[in-house]
Amino acid sequence: MIGKRVLVVGLGQIGYSNAEYMTMKGLDVDGFDINEKAVQRAIDDQVIKKKAGSFSGYDYYIICISTHRPEDMFQPHLDGLFDIAKRLSYEGKAGALVGIDSTVTRGTSEKILGMLRHRMHVVHVPHWFYINEKHDHGVRQTRVVGGCEACCVEKAREFYGEMLDIPLHPVESIEVAELCKIVENSYRFMEIAFAEELKMFCDRSGIDFAELRGAINTKWNVKVLEPREGIGGHCLPKDSQMFLGLLKNVLDTSIIEAAKKVDGEYRQHVSYKVPAGIPSIHPVR
Repeated sequence: MIGKRVLVVGLGQIGYSNAEYMTMKGLDVDGFDINEKAVQRAIDDQVIKKKAGSFSGYDYYIICISTHRPEDMFQPHLDGLFDIAKRLSYEGKAGALVGIDSTVTRGTSEKILGMLRHRMHVVHVPHWFYINEKHDHGVRQTRVVGGCEACCVEKAREFYGEMLDIPLHPVESIEVAELCKIVENSYRFMEIAFAEELKMFCDRSGIDFAELRGAINTKWNVKVLEPREGIGGHCLPKDSQMFLGLLKNVLDTSIIEAAKKVDGEYRQHVSYKVPAGIPSIHPVR
């Protein structure tokens, strides 16, 4: 661990928490973000030592940047991630580990490996982070890890497993790792959309939704969720859109596409009675 240097790229909620945990574990951690306020906050909180002026000389690069459009957080956008990879291609340390925490779609990690000309080890370690349950569902929880090559996975075991003491669930294909987060959030999107659909049905049929939901949920293996003002947050709309993009290449119909239409209709259904400023109940995970 002595002498090993870490650069966390992206100091939002996920990057900040990663840097905080790694610093707590005794690593030498620097940070980088295009948002100077995010950098200064991390420095002031002693989460990182300094802002990186260059990407050269680090042993571990942990990428935690957002993968949605700056003007529309519901739409996937990977250009920023590829910009980081391009910079790493000429500044990054040969043989270093590039850990992609950012949510990506299938094939992204292999593309980044190609941009790096295989000079560095590339793994995808999707985050399951949940700020409201940081102790149990923070940085240190079971994490899926997939690598572009076997040597990449070994490098990840050394860093995430041994140095950071994070329980790992390795998968054979990095594409499986890439799909984990977007499929998980798509599944949750579908569950919430069904609750929204049921609520609209009840409202328009004179049925007490709360009573019906309570009765249904007495069954041990069923949990109908509680809809509120629509499916928000950074992750669910954007990640389900990534998965929908993949589905359209192989299927003619999609439950996820229908769920998005239901959510849109539900937003109109409740818009007249939801007070402004109420936060979404579907937080970033």
